[in-house]
Order: sequence, then C-alpha cells, then structure tokens
Amino acid sequence: MKQTNGWALVCLMAASGPLNAACQYYDGQGPVEASATLDSPIVVSALLPVGAVLSSRVFTDSSTGLVCTQDTELNTGWVQAPSAGSGSSELEGVYATSVPGVGIRIRDQATNALYHWPRRRTPLAAGHYTPRASYQVDLVKTGPVVEGRLRLPLQAVSQQHGALESTGLRFLSQEVEVVLDKPTCSVASDAHVVEVNLGEHHPRDFSGLGSGTVPQAFNLRLACQGGQGGDSLFVHVTLTDATDPGNREDVLNLRSSATATGLGVQVLRPNGQPVFYGADSSVVGNPGQFHAGSVGYGESVFTVALRARYVQTGRVVTPGSAGALATFTFAYN
Repeated sequence: MKQTNGWALVCLMAASGPLNAACQYYDGQGPVEASATLDSPIVVSALLPVGAVLSSRVFTDSSTGLVCTQDTELNTGWVQAPSAGSGSSELEGVYATSVPGVGIRIRDQATNALYHWPRRRTPLAAGHYTPRASYQVDLVKTGPVVEGRLRLPLQAVSQQHGALESTGLRFLSQEVEVVLDKPTCSVASDAHVVEVNLGEHHPRDFSGLGSGTVPQAFNLRLACQGGQGGDSLFVHVTLTDATDPGNREDVLNLRSSATATGLGVQVLRPNGQPVFYGADSSVVGNPGQFHAGSVGYGESVFTVALRARYVQTGRVVTPGSAGALATFTFAYN
C-alpha cells in the first residue's frame, strides 16, 4: 500500500509539470508591457450620442517570442475589474469608470480583439507565437456625463500563453480629468472696479433701524465665450466685506475712513432679497454665495444686476462721510 501511494504521488507530480511548462520563452525573450498615459483633460460635448468615442489612443511596445510544446489555453482580459462595483455597459467591451457617463474599452491592435472582464480563456494549439504589446484605448460616452476625475488601474490588461504572462498594458498616469464643453467666463476687462453713487442724504432721511435710502442699480459683468458642447455654465457670486472679511450678515460695514455713524450698506438682488456676505472664495457652496444664473452657447456677456442703498444700523445716524467697500468673487460649475 505504501508503495502504491508513493507511486501515485510521483505520477501526479510528473503530470503537473508539463502543464506549467507548456509554453516557454525563446532565449533572451520575456514578457513585454506597453505604457499608457491618456490625455487630460477630456472635454466632452453634451450633444454627442451614447457610443461616441471621447478619446482614442494607441500604445505599442515590442513583441516577444515563445513556443508552446503542447495544446494549452490563451488567457486574456483586464487584470482586475475596471471600476470597483461596476459592470459593463450595453456597449460591447465597454466598462464603467469612476466618472458617470464615461466608459473605457481596450482593444488588441494585432488581433482586433476586445479585452473583457471577467477574463476569457480560449484553446491555444501547440506552436510558435510572437505576441506584441499593442493596444487601442478608447474612452466612450455611455450616458449623461458628470464632470470628475477618472481613476485608472496601474495594471490594465494582459495576455497569458499557458502559464506565461506574455504581454500587458500599464497606465502610468492614474487619473484623467473629465470636463464638459461649457462656455468659459471671466470678469470683463472694464468691470474689475465698480463704483456705485449712493448720493448725499440727511440724517432725517432715516426713520429707524432698518430704514434706508432709495436703492441704486449697478451691474457686475462677465465676458464669455465657447460652449459649443450644448451645456450651460452656472454662475455663482460671493460678495465679501473688505472692511470686515468675517462679516456674514446682510449689511456691509462703512469703510474705516468714514466719519458718519449708525449706517451700513445693503446690497439687494433683483428679487429684493438682501445679499449676505461671505468669504473671498471661488469654491461652489461658499457661505453667502448666491446663484446668479447660467450662460449658454453664444452668450458673450453675462450681467449680474444688483442694487445698493444706505441702511440705518444704529439708534442714531450722525452726519459725515460714508462709503463702503466690497469685493466680488465668481464661481462656476
């Protein structure tokens, strides 16, 4: 019994050897790997249909040589799932990414075969092979696109001839920024400084706390261009009290050189609501920030209409020089 068991174990070990050694490299040959860096940012038009290619690049390295002495299998596909928790879209060989609406597809240039997840195994006959590391990487629109950073795996796809890792593709840059083709805007060259004349007034023009003068209109203006992709640019504005940047109320403090007392300046939106002041920041969602509207394709000027007035803040208004200073910051999304 012991001899029979020992003989059976030797047979199993011998049988496993040829499977692992079914394919071997030629002398001096080994696995080859192409390196990829995708363009960034990728600008996406909202007008493109599902299935449209947003970016396409080809990455090529050398070939390798190997021989398979017996029938085995070819194992091809993604090294890991392209995006954690996401499956493929309805488009052949296209897989979801970390950016909604953008998928990725990788094709073998030599065979025109698509790489899949899960990996695919196909029979491979004995013979000599010279696989080449050559790949086409496409970013494909799979639905409405949301701007974001597309994260890529370090190891993308690979081929195995039997047990040999023969070719592969590696992403050198791990992120691609995806942006929508919206208009771009900046403060108009002649609108960086806006002066508002609130007029001269007598203390008797004020009747108590919260009373004010007739509001005077003024505008903030943006110069805009581009945006043929069909998306609108949303514009947000924050006003900051230059005398007291920490002010988060709806009344602007008089500048430090003012000699009048009991007054402040209130800025009103077109709907009559007062503007609350916030930090000098272009981050969307900044405290005090308000949505001023949107800019579409073909709009070269965007105007934010506002009004300003003196308002009584103290029990008594004393005469003197008055005035206030605020900065304005735009944010876009």
